Amino acid sequence: MNISKQFFGLVDEKEVWLFSISHDSGASIQITNYGATWVSAVMPDKNGDLGDVILGYDNLNGYLSDTNYMGSIVGRFANRIKNASFNLNNHTYFLDKNDGENTNHGGYSGFHSQVFESEITENAVVFLLKSPDGEGGYPGNVDIRICYSFSDDLKVRINFWATTDKDTCLNMTNHAYFNLRGSGNILKHQLQIPSTEMLETNENYIPTGKLVPVTGTPFDFTRMRRVDERINENNQQLIWNRGYNHCYPISIMPDSDQPQPAARLFEPVSGRQLHLFTTLPSVLVYSAGFLDSKLPGKSGINYQPADGICLEAQFYPDSPNHPHFPSCLLRKDEIYNHSTEYRFF
Repeated sequence: MNISKQFFGLVDEKEVWLFSISHDSGASIQITNYGATWVSAVMPDKNGDLGDVILGYDNLNGYLSDTNYMGSIVGRFANRIKNASFNLNNHTYFLDKNDGENTNHGGYSGFHSQVFESEITENAVVFLLKSPDGEGGYPGNVDIRICYSFSDDLKVRINFWATTDKDTCLNMTNHAYFNLRGSGNILKHQLQIPSTEMLETNENYIPTGKLVPVTGTPFDFTRMRRVDERINENNQQLIWNRGYNHCYPISIMPDSDQPQPAARLFEPVSGRQLHLFTTLPSVLVYSAGFLDSKLPGKSGINYQPADGICLEAQFYPDSPNHPHFPSCLLRKDEIYNHSTEYRFF
């Protein structure tokens, strides 16, 4: 394994670096301390030919102009919180309204647009960030540590670690857009989600609080099937979301700190597969119905809807306002410790 870094640019006079972790086989990943962003994943296909399977940009300007959270770490809270507010310890906290009346992906000061400190360890790249009390409206001074590692068996692991000096809500994820063929759209990709339920949402993508069965619906991915098999059906959830943008609960083994299976993605032309494992309680599947890049991506063209698919391991959206959802509460002096693994084949 070889880890290297190169200068990527400046943001507010802070140095931004592009880190590469590569193997002798030629497989590699790149990440940057701007947004702790996953920039590339160069993986072999069924013939051993290498190709990049993550959407992104060749330069920092692309990420600075991006509004799609391309490959970034999202926080303090991934996805939406209704009315941009929640109550904690008998106090109501008011958050950035950056999505109509709601907040999304941490608001205007989300982690995706911040420059992290960085360090290279023996076999990983670590990003560090201090999020001050009140940032985005959230309570607590929070210390964040994000660790990317890449093993010889083509497993990318992201560890999320945090502490706070005040009770707060925290929900971090990576927002990579995958395209296992490396070009074109992802509609012929095959997807499997081992969940018989999904989280129902309204027209503003806010959970109603109900987990609804997926059996017999366009949202049933309990068997491997193509993304486009039922994506165009006359279903209100699909219409609102321009496809899939839905949260599926994950069966987490009691008292286990090991990542559990959350999703499988397969692209038949390249033969590439991606298996997702996580310690977090759900995966949000986004077929990128609203994807629209301001600048050309690595492909040389502007990204369009369905050019990639996101598999976002996270707590449920709007969980601070639903006591029966898995709790995203991080108490003072406790440790937020979760991991997500991306296993490529």
